[in-house]
Parts: sequence; C-alpha cells; structure tokens
Amino acid sequence: MKKFKAHIEWMVFFFGLVALAMMDPTTKGTSFCLFDLVGISFCPGEGLGHSIAYFFRGEFLMSFKTHLFGPLAVAVLSFRILAIWKNLLEKNQTTGVNDATYI
Repeated sequence: MKKFKAHIEWMVFFFGLVALAMMDPTTKGTSFCLFDLVGISFCPGEGLGHSIAYFFRGEFLMSFKTHLFGPLAVAVLSFRILAIWKNLLEKNQTTGVNDATYI
C-alpha cells in the first residue's frame, strides 16, 4: 500500500488530463460545478475542461476563449507530475533501491 500511496497524486492528475484530452469539447454535458448544483448561474470553472480539451487538440485560440486558465492548468498539472516523478527517482537513488517499485 505504501508503494501505491506514492503514486496516487500523479496518477490522478495524469489520468485526469488524459480523460480531458480525449473529451469532445464541442458537446455539452453534465456540469459538476457546485455553484450550479445549488442554483447559482455563475460558475468560475465553467469551460475549464473544454479549454483543456481544445488545448490538447492544438486549438489554442478556442482554448483561451473557452477559459483563460485552461492552458495554465495543463502547464501546472504537467509540471507537478514531473516534479513528483523527479522526487520519486531521487528517492530511489538515495535509498539504493534498484528496482522500479517507486517509479
């Protein structure tokens, strides 16, 4: 279980980005916005998933039009994934573990 706990954060971020990259940004689906669920029409995250999907398709202008922070979210999550991997690799090197149990 300890080996799995070291991977939870990067796996959630990675598979979340993969799921958003495979999403069709032109479709309208169910909203998961808490503001929307309680009846408030304004949602600060509205369009963020669509923006990320457009970004992965190379449609950068539509990505920015849909949500200004979509490309920034991709960058932040990508750098966080890489930082976690770097820390795990350094941990393996300092402990002398030669197998890929923490990678």
